[in-house]
Amino acid sequence: MSRPPAPLALRGVLLAALALLLVVFGLHCGSDVEPQTTTDVTLVMGVGTECAARLRAVTMKVETGERVDVTETILVASAAELPVARRISLSDPEGTKHRASAAFDLARDDGFTVTETIFTEFPAGTTGVIPLSLPCVCLEHPCPTGYVCVEDPPGSGEPSCAPQPNCGDGACVPGESCGTCLADCPCNCGDTVCEGTETCASCPGDCGKCCGNGTCDTGFSENCANCAQDCGACCPNGTCDTSLGENCSTCSQDCGACCGDGACNFGETCSTCYGDCDCCGNGTCEPDEVLCGACVEDCGGCPNCGDGVCQNFENHDKCPTDCPAGCGNGNCTAGETKSNCPKDCGEVCGNKSCGGTENCSTCAADCGACCGNAKCDFGETCLTCPADCTGACCGNGACESGETCTSCVADCGPKCGDGVCHCSEAVSCPEDCTGFCGDGLCQPFETACDCAADCGVCAGTCGDGVCTKGSETACTCPADCGKCPP
Repeated sequence: MSRPPAPLALRGVLLAALALLLVVFGLHCGSDVEPQTTTDVTLVMGVGTECAARLRAVTMKVETGERVDVTETILVASAAELPVARRISLSDPEGTKHRASAAFDLARDDGFTVTETIFTEFPAGTTGVIPLSLPCVCLEHPCPTGYVCVEDPPGSGEPSCAPQPNCGDGACVPGESCGTCLADCPCNCGDTVCEGTETCASCPGDCGKCCGNGTCDTGFSENCANCAQDCGACCPNGTCDTSLGENCSTCSQDCGACCGDGACNFGETCSTCYGDCDCCGNGTCEPDEVLCGACVEDCGGCPNCGDGVCQNFENHDKCPTDCPAGCGNGNCTAGETKSNCPKDCGEVCGNKSCGGTENCSTCAADCGACCGNAKCDFGETCLTCPADCTGACCGNGACESGETCTSCVADCGPKCGDGVCHCSEAVSCPEDCTGFCGDGLCQPFETACDCAADCGVCAGTCGDGVCTKGSETACTCPADCGKCPP
């Protein structure tokens, strides 16, 4: 027989009692959950400047009770790497105490290593920087448990054991300092003691100047340009430091030769580096263009094609009627003679080809009269025969009528001493160009692409047809900006 259902009133009482029990137990359980707080600190570890060069490693450890939160050994190659910093983030109940220690391994004069350990405690919820700095006077000066070694008085060079302070309690007590407890004791630049987060860059009065300390402190922006005595000379150092003003003109040992790099810059001209400057079409028959067909636009077409002689300036492609297909391969083969192919079979005066050892003095019949016949003959230029070839002459040092910076950089380009700093004069002309990358000024010879520290963000693309101001110049991108000074 089935049991009759409980009266509705009784069921209501039972449900209410059950709900009350759940509320009570829920509140009780919730009260067992302690509120959490976040600790976010940066441990800054270092030693005094007097013994910084002897430091070889730092072993950092952070503990909470018997729990090891973080442990790490940091190798130190040079004093320039100090201080070392590590950020620590933890989450624990309020009231929890954390303990941080730093063990410093330092080399002794006898070749052995000594380890000195310092520590500090801080409550959960602490934020900011906590320094762990070892005074050099405390090396091999042990203190009993509960005490810590300090330099007392500061700057005296005398070690002393003081009661272990409670870093983080807001009181800067004896035994605490900027170097051991920045949370309680702020650093005081100017007190003649280099400690804590002070460095040669942030406090030279206490720590001494960076440049001249024997260490190239790259972390403090030292480099070969602003501190050669610590970092060595820029040129040569095996690296083409364009950000420091080095280029093929100022330091070919590091950057290579200018001529042949495909860019007409740094004072190159059609006469000194024709291959880079691409001068064909500038209206001047350059020495490298006098060979037949080298630059018809400037020097005219090949003379005498069709006279039956394969001249030195002709070949089968330029004048097939005069030059046999094999003429010019260095072998005097069947069908070739001194008359129709002197370049393979040898020169003979009178064959209408001026080559080999022939010149206007030894064979005027082939080479023409020497300079001075009042005619600018083929092969003569304003540089080789100014008496016959008059008019504007690129390369003679004078920017004459008809010449421009584009058509004749040698004559019309930048001149050292004119008071204008062109990018090509960055190192070669201190009279016009002063400063260096990193001095806070965007110099005329600097761009955002080679010195972002002074000039900002690099933009633009060389070769896009637009000379991007601040990022490209006539030196870094002549294709977009031309060869003339900006």
